[in-house]
Amino acid sequence: MNPYQKIIKNGVIVQKGNIDTPIKFNQLFQDINLKGKKILDVGCNLGMMCNLATEQGAITRGIDKNNEYIKQARTLFPNLRFDCLPAEKISGNYDIIIASAMLHYINNLDLLFSLFAKSTEKVVLDIWLNDEEKPMFTLSHRNIFIPSKSAFLHIAKKYFNVIEEKGIAITPDISKRYIFHLSKPIRTKPKAILIYGQSGSGKSTLAASYVGLGYTSYSTDRLFSSWTMHRMRQLYSAKYLSDMSRGVLRKDYIDYFIEIIKPWLQVYQNRDIIIEGYELNFKDFKDLIYSQLDKWDITEINLGDKNWSKIK
Repeated sequence: MNPYQKIIKNGVIVQKGNIDTPIKFNQLFQDINLKGKKILDVGCNLGMMCNLATEQGAITRGIDKNNEYIKQARTLFPNLRFDCLPAEKISGNYDIIIASAMLHYINNLDLLFSLFAKSTEKVVLDIWLNDEEKPMFTLSHRNIFIPSKSAFLHIAKKYFNVIEEKGIAITPDISKRYIFHLSKPIRTKPKAILIYGQSGSGKSTLAASYVGLGYTSYSTDRLFSSWTMHRMRQLYSAKYLSDMSRGVLRKDYIDYFIEIIKPWLQVYQNRDIIIEGYELNFKDFKDLIYSQLDKWDITEINLGDKNWSKIK
């Protein structure tokens, strides 16, 4: 096991660590009621904080890029969810994200904080900060770059409206770790908008209004025409036409559609797109896109009830 965390299970100390995890947990979550909260622990190590949060009534998930840690966490706490995943790949919706003693391993804090702002209403963290007054990153003795407080605040303020400093965290060495609570995230403009609904619900009108703001628009009926040309030889087959009319070939069409739009949805590309749905099984269509693209920067507008403000 990794001796970083002190591990307690069922009141028994399973592992002595150089960090008293319960004490640090209480420092991070001072004045926060966790009952019923959905929590993601980024860089969860052996999962002790997930266990502590669960004991207080939270619904938890832990992720860590080290698969050995994840295996041990699953063994220690088999009833909890742990996944091997780097911090830069997070997605979903959480009430709170924990980022404890892991931010100094991240090369691109700006990217990570943008993902935090999309995925949660609150971040609790402790971060190693250097003593420089200028907004700069200093190379440490561990060969990692540590931000000054002003550099950290510059990034945090881009993505959160409220930044609360909560004091000094316990640490396994002489480094200074500061506790912060970040809340009221600043939502960034989506790179992709999926508009779907029945015929006549106003998809084209809404898409056109966004296109006027600099978006590129794909209409699924135009893509359907492209797909039929792509499959033209098979269209002469009566069986193929029958399968298509009965929806048997919907997955084939959606796979083609996703391949067309995928280059526009890469997280590092500065492109915008509208996907205008047209008379498909839109729940299946949406779920397929989500599953294949890891939910990268997709906002949906459902015009089923003509409520244009329903944006996730």
